[in-house]
Amino acid sequence: MKKSILLLSLLVSSFVFSQNVFWYDVLLELDSKNASTVAGLVDGFYSNHTKSSNVNVEFSSIPLKGASEKATHIISITSESSESLADFRNSLKGDDWDLYISKMNNYIKSSRASAGKDLITNGSETQYPIGQAWIFEVKNTQLSSIVQAFGKLIKSYKFDGFVAMGQIVHGTENGESLYIYGTYSDLNAAFNFGPQSENDTAAFAEFSKVLDNAKYLKSFTRVLIKRY
Repeated sequence: MKKSILLLSLLVSSFVFSQNVFWYDVLLELDSKNASTVAGLVDGFYSNHTKSSNVNVEFSSIPLKGASEKATHIISITSESSESLADFRNSLKGDDWDLYISKMNNYIKSSRASAGKDLITNGSETQYPIGQAWIFEVKNTQLSSIVQAFGKLIKSYKFDGFVAMGQIVHGTENGESLYIYGTYSDLNAAFNFGPQSENDTAAFAEFSKVLDNAKYLKSFTRVLIKRY
């Protein structure tokens, strides 16, 4: 069963985004003693596997998370083209892939996968190494008003990094359906995220009134290990 789950979920993926990005996330649970070995296996495969220029693959650790989150690492594949993302996912087969999976199975304790797409972003093309995701449960009738409110917020507040709101389409378990994702240049920037002026405070307060209709579920922060 463990091998079957891994084989299905490692068909790849991040919470790394750009305008109109489609994503496929694979979250992996590892023992700390095996982290460097797995990093080497991931690097060995994805450094040598052919992909189109509009597909991005990232491998990151997840050092900050809630107690219920088992994942310690994430493999992320994103593209502005859903077709390119699907083509890359379908390319993960053959002898090299089978060997990679057989080796990974020795170290993965558990894994899960999810997929989705951005609904609105600030259009930034920065590729900062730290990313934070906030996950919510939202009713379909609430989605439009929340996205509109978020669009107003990102026009009135200058985010230093990339920020997006999007929809989780596949691989949910506890009703999670909406995410906000932001990136930071370093840990100091992550610590200081939030309103910096009275106008910022007012903008966040207005958005929070609409977001109160959503059920907050969790947050986690990833740190980039390598981009392919």
